[in-house]
Amino acid sequence: MKKKLIILISLTVLLGFISCGTTGSANPEWAGVYTGLIPAASTSGIDVEMTLNSDNTYRVIYRYADRGNQEFVFIGDFKWNGSVITLNTKEIPPHYKVEKDFLIQLDLEGKTISGALANNYILKKQ
Repeated sequence: MKKKLIILISLTVLLGFISCGTTGSANPEWAGVYTGLIPAASTSGIDVEMTLNSDNTYRVIYRYADRGNQEFVFIGDFKWNGSVITLNTKEIPPHYKVEKDFLIQLDLEGKTISGALANNYILKKQ
């Protein structure tokens, strides 16, 4: 009886580890290029191109709409906290929730953005 209980507990723990591997750094499906147009106060929007690499590094390019071809490039690394990544930067919004085929930009405190423009803070995987 004791042996069966140990096997059952071991299988339960193993299944728990497997199910936790669907997001985060253990699953490289999140790596890739994400793009979107996010709101901006001084222009009609910011074209964002974010590349997430499997070694937990990123590159973000901001292109302000209505301002020609001017680009702002940000490069660095990021850390995982569950399904949320935090970019190592103080220059751009650092928190993003990682979903299967898109990223959701979070506010500066790492909380979900709400309101009429909330759906405009999504970057889709290319």
